[in-house]
Amino acid sequence: MTTLRKLLFWTHLASGLVAGVVIAIMSATGIAIAFEQEILGYIDRDVSRVEIPPDATRQSLSDLRATLAYERPTFRATSVIVLADPEQALRFQAGRTGTLYVDPYTGAIAEPRAGPAHDILHTLEDWHRWLGQDGESRATGRLITGICNAAFLVLCLTGLYLWWPKALRWPVLRRALWFAKTKTSKARDFNWHNVFAIWSLPVLVVLVTTAIVISFGWAHDLVFRLSGEEPPEFRDFRMMMVPAPVVPTPPPAAELLGEDAIVNRLIAHHPDWRAILFNFPRPTSTPAAPAAPLDITVIEPAPFMTAGRVMLHIDPYTGEELQSTAFADRSPGLRARVWIRFLHTGEAFGLIGKVIATLATAASLVLVYTGFALSWRRFVGPRRSNHAPTTS
Repeated sequence: MTTLRKLLFWTHLASGLVAGVVIAIMSATGIAIAFEQEILGYIDRDVSRVEIPPDATRQSLSDLRATLAYERPTFRATSVIVLADPEQALRFQAGRTGTLYVDPYTGAIAEPRAGPAHDILHTLEDWHRWLGQDGESRATGRLITGICNAAFLVLCLTGLYLWWPKALRWPVLRRALWFAKTKTSKARDFNWHNVFAIWSLPVLVVLVTTAIVISFGWAHDLVFRLSGEEPPEFRDFRMMMVPAPVVPTPPPAAELLGEDAIVNRLIAHHPDWRAILFNFPRPTSTPAAPAAPLDITVIEPAPFMTAGRVMLHIDPYTGEELQSTAFADRSPGLRARVWIRFLHTGEAFGLIGKVIATLATAASLVLVYTGFALSWRRFVGPRRSNHAPTTS
């Protein structure tokens, strides 16, 4: 074994032993949360969908909101999601946690059933991001997962060098590319380690590299600096926010438009809409104060939801769009950063992308297992063989 190969081998081995457990935790939890929306949607399928009665007409948003306020006085609705599918219930939300489904035809109210599953998935997400830490300890958890993501990238790159056959002949490549019959468990683990590694490597490199950008502030900032931009102040959803414009002074005695009139106007201006997120205006302490622009988001077809978001500020008196910010209007750095976020989950390529990302993540669990098994035999096996015979 050459000096370079020895150096890379021991770097590969040490990185795996140090980061392997955390990599396994991140991989297992990543698989569990990959299809969170699909899981929650399936659990709520009976309450989120409605039957359209014969000759039915949809009730107005204002009437449905009034019914909700009367029947559930403790539920303070802050927004509503209207879906283009006529068989979907309206989804009223109270902040970021409370949700109620409302039948747009009958006004019937239904509780979501996915609450327990949501809590479990949220806990798994906490483990995926910061090893289950809370409060100020999250910074430590994020640092550990970030370092282990970097170690995973080292494993990918050194593993490719170590895997590369000395002779690129088909009989040699075939043994390195596919499963082979083996006589011992050690040979089996070595074969599995090679096969699962090479087939999952391209996807794992993308998943791990994007994870590094998510984990470290310097990597996050680097995306913007490479685009010739100053990094935003925030690293979360707030970096997508845009300052609201000022509503033009309305004529005397001007009245606010109703919610349905505004929604209908948006549907006419965005015929390809899939959903509308209507944030209700916050009540002001001074009723005579001018109304603030309405904060509304229209979701249009796109590979992933964020790319389809059109963030609007609407004049509450005329319904005109004072400001429209689509994904294409964002700076190159911000678009790149958003793509990185959804490349990490595979969502950038829709359902197929999520499936491929999940399969590669499952392969990483096999790599952790076979890597530890081979290391155990390397360091512990010889000593055990002095005392008892082995069967492998």
